[in-house]
Amino acid sequence: MDIYLVPGLGADHRLFQRLDLAPHQVHPLNWPVMPEGSSLPDFARVLADQVDRTRPHALAGVSMGGMVVQEMAALTRPRHTVIISSWKGPQEMPPPIRVLRGTHAERILTPVFMKRTLPLMRWQMGVETEADKALFDAFIAATPLEQLRVQIAAVLAWEGPSKPVEGLVHIHGSADRLMPIWHIQRPVRVAGGGHFMVHNRAEDVSQLVLQAVEAQATPAGNDASL
Repeated sequence: MDIYLVPGLGADHRLFQRLDLAPHQVHPLNWPVMPEGSSLPDFARVLADQVDRTRPHALAGVSMGGMVVQEMAALTRPRHTVIISSWKGPQEMPPPIRVLRGTHAERILTPVFMKRTLPLMRWQMGVETEADKALFDAFIAATPLEQLRVQIAAVLAWEGPSKPVEGLVHIHGSADRLMPIWHIQRPVRVAGGGHFMVHNRAEDVSQLVLQAVEAQATPAGNDASL
């Protein structure tokens, strides 16, 4: 089966370099350059054009990518949709994030702001090792600020998927600081996993994604035995 992977906000295909989803054919996608005012459904329409809809496929997305694959599902009709370290709608956002909706918080992003808050961002993301830090910092350096603003604005404005996603599997770390698990409904839990677990807990995440796309997912609401 083809598995299309959509990264998190400001990230790219390198986020998935440690995943092992054999024997399936993996297609990591990168964010398109989008104009100001773009919504998550707009991102989904662009990325859906890269999916071969004539072949059986699954969609898997991390963080913002998880939100976008929920929108893509209505367009490409995947057999399975998996979200990792993500939200299913604004009801799962913690209060400090919810209060930013409608405020254009993305406008505070400047080079000075990014430099001063980088240690906090690493902590929130669960960046643990030097390899984590190198990859995360590479993402920050490679993504233009104007595109980060577009992506953040799209996430904050999202009202949830336009259509219900049948059979959705939501994998979430119990130690996610950016998207705390106590706001998440019916997750497949990864004990001790943080927001960067698709990279630093890649073996565990790979196992759960394979279970999901092979229709053997851990029942929602149970801790993963990892």
